[in-house]
Amino acid sequence: MAALLARVCDTTQRLLWLDDASYSTHLFGYAQDVWLDAAALVAFRRKAAALLHPDVIVLPLCEVVSAWLQMHSELRQSMAARMRTVAPLRTMLADEGLRATLVGLVLALRSAFPASPLALALPSPRKWVGDAYRAAFVEHAAVSVGAEESDAAAVYVAEFMRSFGETGIDSVLLVESADAEPASAVEIGWYRPVINLAGHYRWDLGVHLPVAGGFEGDMSGVDYIIAPRVLAGVPTGIVTQPGFWLGADAPAAAKGGFRFACIPARSNPERVLERLAVLRSG
Repeated sequence: MAALLARVCDTTQRLLWLDDASYSTHLFGYAQDVWLDAAALVAFRRKAAALLHPDVIVLPLCEVVSAWLQMHSELRQSMAARMRTVAPLRTMLADEGLRATLVGLVLALRSAFPASPLALALPSPRKWVGDAYRAAFVEHAAVSVGAEESDAAAVYVAEFMRSFGETGIDSVLLVESADAEPASAVEIGWYRPVINLAGHYRWDLGVHLPVAGGFEGDMSGVDYIIAPRVLAGVPTGIVTQPGFWLGADAPAAAKGGFRFACIPARSNPERVLERLAVLRSG
C-alpha cells in the first residue's frame, strides 16, 4: 500500500482529492507553459496548495502533453507520419524530450511536497489512443478504439511509465472518457501491462470513471476508483457534481473511501473556500 491508500484508510480525516488545474491557472493568471517549467510549476502548485490545502498533489499529464505539443510542432508532424490508429500515441510517448520534461516535473513536485501523496493523472490507454490520434490528425476526429488498440496502447503506456519508476510517485490515475468507459473487468484487463507495472513499483492504481453507469463485475487489479457511485469491493472517491458549487448538497462520502472534486474554472474564490469547508466537514 502506497501513501495514497494509506491516507484513505486513515479514518481521522476523510481524504479530499481536488482537480483544481483549470481553476488555479485561471485564478492566478498562469499561461499554459507553466506545465513545462519545473520551477514555475512548483511555485504555482505551492500557491494553489496554500489556498486550497489539497490532500493529494496531482500532476495532470494531459496538461503537460497539450502544452508540449503546442510548442513542438515537429512532434505533431511525426505523429501524423502513419495513420495506423495507435501510431500517433506510440510516437508521442517515445519522445525523449517529453519524457525528460515530465520526469523533471515529477521530481520537482516530489521535492516540494515530500509529505503529501503524489499522483500522476493520465488518460487511460484506451482514451489516450483517441486523444493522440486527434492531436495528429485534427480533421479526423473520430477513431475506433477497441480491445486490440487498447491492448497495444497499454504496452506503450507501460513502457513510458517506467520512466517514473524512481521518482517517488505514490499513485497513477487512469482517466477514462465518458463516452467510452470500460464496461467490465474484461475491458479493464486490456490495461494489464499498466496494471502489472503499477504493482511492480507499488503504485496505487486508480481508474476515473466519469459515468460508471453500466459497469459490471469487479475491478481486479485496480486499487481505487473515482466515480459518481460506489463500485463494490474497491475504495471509491465519490465525485462531487457541478451543482454542489452552486449550493447543492455534498455527495454522501463512501465508507472506506474519499471525495473527489473538480473546481469549475471561473468560480468565485470566496465561494470555493466556503464549499470546500462543507466538503471537509461532512
